[in-house]
Amino acid sequence: MSILQRYLFRESLAASLMSLAVFVGVILALFMAELLGDAAQGQLPAASVLALLLLRLPEAMLLVGPLALMTGLLLAFGRLGEQSELVVIRSAGSRYRQTLLPVLGLAGFWSAFLLLVAGWLAPAAIERTGQLMADAARYALVAGLQPGQFESFEQGRLVVYVGAIDRADGSLRDVFVQHGDPDRPEVLTAARGRLWTDADSDERYLSLLDGIQVQHSAGLEDVGRREIRFARNDIRLPVPVVSGGSEGELMMTLPELRQQEGPAAYREWHWRLAAPVAALVLAVLALPLSNRLPRQGRFGPIVLALGIYLIYTNAVHGGLVIIEQRGVAAGSGLWPLHLGLGVLALAMTWRQARRW
Repeated sequence: MSILQRYLFRESLAASLMSLAVFVGVILALFMAELLGDAAQGQLPAASVLALLLLRLPEAMLLVGPLALMTGLLLAFGRLGEQSELVVIRSAGSRYRQTLLPVLGLAGFWSAFLLLVAGWLAPAAIERTGQLMADAARYALVAGLQPGQFESFEQGRLVVYVGAIDRADGSLRDVFVQHGDPDRPEVLTAARGRLWTDADSDERYLSLLDGIQVQHSAGLEDVGRREIRFARNDIRLPVPVVSGGSEGELMMTLPELRQQEGPAAYREWHWRLAAPVAALVLAVLALPLSNRLPRQGRFGPIVLALGIYLIYTNAVHGGLVIIEQRGVAAGSGLWPLHLGLGVLALAMTWRQARRW
């Protein structure tokens, strides 16, 4: 590789990595808001939010990886054109393929990395996420309780207040529990309580000791009330369902997924390959799109490239929806979409090479 090609590769790689960092940061911020919402509703302890966020990093890379590469190439070659470096390169007698080869090398490296993420890192992260979710579901209630505060769980269907908590053994004092049944609201109070998990069924229970259970009607026309005093009342706590858990095909590596049959495995296979293939195609397309005519606006090619990217990605997601809804398990899948954009990229590259 010549000095010129190493320079072009280095500039393109730096701009692409910068774009990737920005886009991944935006996606992780959205994931963080989702996880914090789950933590606020008591579906997972706040201590596990950071670990779950890091485990969603492969998903974020797959979502924005192709876009980051295309944006980086547009920025790098746009700057070269703006500072007349491309004019100097052409005037020095360099051929167009000397400019194209670093882009193809970067695209191959980028696509291989996304293939590694989609085929192996993402399934491992999803499997580890499932394990953390199971552990978080077991300890979410005791981790979310704060002495002296009303805490809402299960999307407001359960409200718990405790005066004091001994986190060493899970014992509680001055416990108040309200079940949000719209037909028959129920309130329980107890001087003492305890959180425990059944060893056989792995289900969680809240035991109230020395308390009162009050049931009353929700309507004004029925003023009936029932009050029961108890020595012990065990309340089974439902396991929280946290968004982000996945099973089956999502935890399989690409070789394992290839051996599976059925619409679900077929759709997942095409989704895994979409990001690496898109990185290759969009990288080839970015080079001719970065070429600006004299006095042409700086952001015109970027707007055009983003328009093509949006149409392409929406078509890919639409194809995945069709595969899922129709139960397609064989055929060309998404390859005609990739091939169509690839032909457009090659045609534009050939046209620019002739003008070089």
